[in-house]
Amino acid sequence: MTAGIIRHDKRGISPPWLLGGVIFLFGAFQIVISWHKYWTLQASTMDLGYFEQAFWDISHGNWWAFSSVFQTPAVAADGSLWLYPLAYGFRYLGGDLFLFTVQAVGTGLAAWGIYRAARIHQLSSGHSVAVAILFLLYPAVLGGSQFDFHPDFIALPFLVWGYVFYRMGRYVPYYLFLTAALLAKNMALVSLMGWGLGLLVWERQIRDGVIVLTGSFLLFWLELGYIIPHFFLGGTEPINDTLYAYLGHGISGVIRGILLHPDRVWIHLAHQMPYALLIFGPVLGISFGGRASVGPTLALWFLNALSIFRPQHIIGNQYQVMLAGWLFLALIEALSRLTVRRHIALMAVGLTITLLEAGFIDLVIGPMMAVRSAPVASVQAAVAQIPANSVVWTQNRLGVWAYRLPLLGIDRGVTPEVMVSNLPRLWSEAPVKKHPTTELLGLSPTTLYFADVVGHALATGYQVTFHRHGVFVVTGDRTFSVPRAGSVNYGSQPGSYPWIIPPFTQITEHSVMQWKTLSLRVLPHISGLVIPSVPLILGPGQYRVGVVIRDPNRLGSRKPWGYLQVGSLSRPIRSSTPVTWLSLKLTKEEGMNLAVTTTGVQSFDIENLVVERLASS
Repeated sequence: MTAGIIRHDKRGISPPWLLGGVIFLFGAFQIVISWHKYWTLQASTMDLGYFEQAFWDISHGNWWAFSSVFQTPAVAADGSLWLYPLAYGFRYLGGDLFLFTVQAVGTGLAAWGIYRAARIHQLSSGHSVAVAILFLLYPAVLGGSQFDFHPDFIALPFLVWGYVFYRMGRYVPYYLFLTAALLAKNMALVSLMGWGLGLLVWERQIRDGVIVLTGSFLLFWLELGYIIPHFFLGGTEPINDTLYAYLGHGISGVIRGILLHPDRVWIHLAHQMPYALLIFGPVLGISFGGRASVGPTLALWFLNALSIFRPQHIIGNQYQVMLAGWLFLALIEALSRLTVRRHIALMAVGLTITLLEAGFIDLVIGPMMAVRSAPVASVQAAVAQIPANSVVWTQNRLGVWAYRLPLLGIDRGVTPEVMVSNLPRLWSEAPVKKHPTTELLGLSPTTLYFADVVGHALATGYQVTFHRHGVFVVTGDRTFSVPRAGSVNYGSQPGSYPWIIPPFTQITEHSVMQWKTLSLRVLPHISGLVIPSVPLILGPGQYRVGVVIRDPNRLGSRKPWGYLQVGSLSRPIRSSTPVTWLSLKLTKEEGMNLAVTTTGVQSFDIENLVVERLASS
């Protein structure tokens, strides 16, 4: 929406009322999308499930609330003390719907704060409403709320309104709101350091700048440099170290790395120009013409840009939420300096952001909303039969429904080199050390790593104790050698050799699962795909891919029963061959699909798919 559309008309709706209506509709849109994502099994355990687990423990008196997902006490993951009051709201005021509503309310309060900041800077009522609406349309706001739940949306309105109170000269609520923000999310301290620097450099507010810069830096150093490493060392600490490991170890090491090795910083930042364009391009770089708010905007941008974690370089996620607030405050400061061209600048920014948001909705929100159904009832039934003292390892999308189980871990492919909740770690935490009851909860299709773990468990004597609508539970009471994740595609592929892929862990067609034998019965007289697509990502080396046939020596047609296909290669499946192999030699990392087809001439049973890396000659 452009600024030209919004004009004060005594006979129509006043701009503030218009903004209130837009905020209400946008908040409802946020809640609907989040709720849909939750009920179609698209929510993430690393985000929503972790908070569910923490809230459940806190609201039942366990304020330490150790997270088996992150392998750390709850407060250490985001440094948020707001988890404690939110926990009781989660328990008594609607569960996940309460959390989604909190995010929507936080977004609305921040948008209203943006409007108030614009009015303080002498923008017209219409222009102020336009800026607030464009803030809502900025993809980081909607995209951040679709990372299920994060306290960034609690910190955001406190930061924006803290800014408003500062510009009004009301210092008591100003400092109270900044304190509330840093208690909501520890990374708010980074933005406050930038805010203090901005007051010093851009506005020459020495006293105010020194207070905020010094206070936030000392608190940041105290929390991340001493308190968390000494008292809350867990899964998030090695992850955070990994993200900036090329600069140094720990807070002091990273700071020394930035100061002593600027060449590393510049080399890394040289590859972050697309990220810079995504953040600053929608506002046409006008925010750089702001004043003190430029400091926190750049501080949060550098925090993300210096990380090796690629999700931090995407505009539509929670890492950009607080940054978006400061970006628009800087935009307001810059617009306040414009007079004649302000209208044109707002129109250009409005057009750019609207087009970007439309593309984001089309590419991200649209496909997510297109998912119409999911076997939620089957997942709930599977979780209900799992004993509370079991070790539970599941997929990222299913852990959201198993948060009441204290020993919960997930297959998380994109955590950089750190499996924060792997099975051996969970076994070491189980009350029964020797024979811990272990449940592998899955929904086909699984990642190949999860399928490989299931295959190893079955080979150890585990049993399938539940199966319905693609949901399955594999149960056992012994430990086994858990395969390591591979190095390709952020560890999403299994790293054991050979890789064992039970057919029930993947999508199947023209077949019936034989649960007694755990084999897949391919139906006769129907030709086509049996296992349509299993994605493989293989590094350089020699491989062979196989399909294992159960009881293959039955009499049948001389024609092939089917075909094993990997990429553009294929090999016929014949009656006399227990394993059909297809060899590959790769010189670089490649992605390809594995598929099995049937010619329909004979019924046969598929026991497993196997991917084996051959030793180098």
